[in-house]
Amino acid sequence: MTQSRPIGIPVIAILMIIGGVILLFNGIAPLFLGPLISIDVSDYPINTLGLIITIGGLVLVGLGIASFIVSWGLLKRKVWARTITLVISLIAIIFAIINLISSEDLIHIIGIIVYGIIIYYLYTKKVKLFFSKVQE
Repeated sequence: MTQSRPIGIPVIAILMIIGGVILLFNGIAPLFLGPLISIDVSDYPINTLGLIITIGGLVLVGLGIASFIVSWGLLKRKVWARTITLVISLIAIIFAIINLISSEDLIHIIGIIVYGIIIYYLYTKKVKLFFSKVQE
């Protein structure tokens, strides 16, 4: 007997896709700007800065692509996708707390709440059963 997909799984997958799109757009600009900044080879600090910006862009694009893969995994009932989503959510909560403390901007509470709900939801019995390898 196959279990129907819990309604929250597509919602989380859509949130991951939106996050992936944002990461891609944030990573594309540094990919183009980094090499432009490092054109002047004579000035070592500028050349290094361009390289760092380019690497940062590559990381953001990679994370964006990874978000799409994890979204697909969630929709296809892959256990690894649930695990990665839990890890990403935990890391996002840690960064949101750090940002909240350092900037004292209350907007970071939204991230803490959203990712906290995602973690809670992924640990509910229905979702754990959906992702388990042995189906009842």
